[in-house]
Amino acid sequence: MVVPARLASTRLPNKLLLQETGQPLLAHTLQQCLAATLPGRVIAAVDCEALASAARAAGAEAVLTAADLPSGTDRMWAAALAFPAAEFLINVQGDEAEIDPAAIDAVCQALLDGEEAVTLSAPLCGDAYTDPAAVKVVTDLQGRALYFSRALIPFPRNPHGSMPKLHIGVYGYRRQTLQSFASWAPTPLEQSESLEQLRLLEHGVALRVLEWSHAFAGIDTRSDYDAFLERRRTLDSPQQ
Repeated sequence: MVVPARLASTRLPNKLLLQETGQPLLAHTLQQCLAATLPGRVIAAVDCEALASAARAAGAEAVLTAADLPSGTDRMWAAALAFPAAEFLINVQGDEAEIDPAAIDAVCQALLDGEEAVTLSAPLCGDAYTDPAAVKVVTDLQGRALYFSRALIPFPRNPHGSMPKLHIGVYGYRRQTLQSFASWAPTPLEQSESLEQLRLLEHGVALRVLEWSHAFAGIDTRSDYDAFLERRRTLDSPQQ
């Protein structure tokens, strides 16, 4: 498993090194990844020594990658080059501090069962229907992705028709699939939506979408981090 992690962050500077819980945010993500049972190793693909040190302190491995890589998937492939025997690779973003280890195992199991590429979805609800930051996915009858969009898809002309799901940005790839992905230039739909997973669909790669019961709260802003701190305090408080 590879956890791409870069220091720069526009909305919350150096967020992966914030440690108001007593340890860096990146460490929380890595500990969740280490709790999964199927992946053989957890590797942080980082762009600076500070993140590498945080990863090692959390019990993970660390690989330094170039700071100017354009995406998390490119950083993932750069790290994978150091581990040529790895046949399956799972991508969990460094700010997914509350990801369920069982969800990671589900993605890994789907790869072991023969899928070429795998991701996750959860029920879509509330303001997410109209929020362009909440990526929607629709699938075919076998659970493979037809399209991802920041817009509401499909158009709800018939209220009894299919509803979109919320995409969760966790990915699993067979090694050859990831290598191909990294070799392809950005594709037209990918550039239009600014969603790199569309590159797979535009090249005809079958992307299996596993349904999960809930999404995980990624941390992009200070208010996201404050909410994370509050949830941690609630969990750590002694039960009355």
